[in-house]
Amino acid sequence: MRSFTFVMRSMCAASALALAATPAMAGKHDRAEKAIAEAQGKIDAANKTGTPGEAPHATAAAEASLRMAREDLAAGHKSRAIAEAIHASELADAAIGQTQKNRAESQANAQDAAATAQEQAAAANARADSAEQAAAAAAAAADAARNQPPVVVATPAPAPTTTVTTETTKQTAIASAPAAKPVVRHTTRRATVRRGHVTETTKTTVTTKPDDQPSQ
Repeated sequence: MRSFTFVMRSMCAASALALAATPAMAGKHDRAEKAIAEAQGKIDAANKTGTPGEAPHATAAAEASLRMAREDLAAGHKSRAIAEAIHASELADAAIGQTQKNRAESQANAQDAAATAQEQAAAANARADSAEQAAAAAAAAADAARNQPPVVVATPAPAPTTTVTTETTKQTAIASAPAAKPVVRHTTRRATVRRGHVTETTKTTVTTKPDDQPSQ
């Protein structure tokens, strides 16, 4: 009788322990499922934001951790499943953060590139305006040069021309020889002739040509 009573008491105690443990086990299972669902939602959101292209390693790690959480839950490893699911959520958050950071940097780089392009375009426009102004100034100078009246350069007057004409007139006067007086000398007759007298006259004419008028 006592033995039966002891056995019954033991069975009641075991049942009480089982009933007490069942809500705890059921609560951990629910926590694991909830953690897995949250991880799946974050991974889906990360995929929609484009994390596979921006942060492929973090996205792949999150999906791998989620699969392990489900496998642990199916095998009854609820605590491990909860931990894996939480880790999967953290990896998904990291992937989303990396994606946002990469896009912010890309946007900043794009803005810097756009600002640089605008500065270069402004500088090019300034150079073009300067070249256009220089061309306009050159054209104006050329027009002014074409429209300017010709410059008259006075040609210096030539030096007066002096012509010297020298005329020489030679006159030869031949004196008549006087009649020879007959001289009888050894029965020889000699005629005496006087040399002729030459007169030379020089005439000089100076002609001065008036100055020419200066040419236009």
